[in-house]
Amino acid sequence: MLSSVLRVTGLIALVMGLLCGFSSLATPASAMDFRTADLTSGKCRSRCPSVMVATGEITSGTTQRLIAFVQQAAGQRASNVLIIDSPGGHLIESLRLGLVLRKLRTSVFVGRVVSLNGQSVAVNGSCMSACVYTLMGGSKRFVTADSRVGVHREFLPNSTGSDPLSVLRSTRRFPEVTQLLRAYSQRMGVSPALIDLAEQYGGGGIRILTPQDITRFRLAAIAK
Repeated sequence: MLSSVLRVTGLIALVMGLLCGFSSLATPASAMDFRTADLTSGKCRSRCPSVMVATGEITSGTTQRLIAFVQQAAGQRASNVLIIDSPGGHLIESLRLGLVLRKLRTSVFVGRVVSLNGQSVAVNGSCMSACVYTLMGGSKRFVTADSRVGVHREFLPNSTGSDPLSVLRSTRRFPEVTQLLRAYSQRMGVSPALIDLAEQYGGGGIRILTPQDITRFRLAAIAK
């Protein structure tokens, strides 16, 4: 399965070549890392699942590291579930990552795994900016009501400052990219109207989606 994923991502890279100059609005953070975690709670007791956890910024090479990690996690009998917490990052890489997750039929939850009173539990997290395109790739997608999910328009690097050149770059619109993102979201079963909403937030702005937005655009189910 993973070899076919590698072939698919190679083809996608050619199709998405026009995206290479684009960035995503992300607070500087550590590059995304992956680990497995054994969830523990009073409800599942000895049947608590081992899950995959992704935390940090999506950078160039994240997809390749995910593929290597999945091989390792499969050997540890981890379930095909990814809990993700990310500020966003590289736009094209987030699309590649989403395509791989769909190929692997991975379920994706927005959240974090923390230690609480000696137990490993899933809590609210965030999926901002380019992370949303990775979330779209989940075979099943879940967001807790108190997790934060945010979208905005794609933009060129160095376009969030207050100097004249940055302001000029922030006003650039890229209809070809918008159309590609609409096609991607539709392929993933998400309403392309979400991309239209994101297009309204540029120049450093971001729209935090409400649970109603998340449901209306078919981005994810709201987990209780």
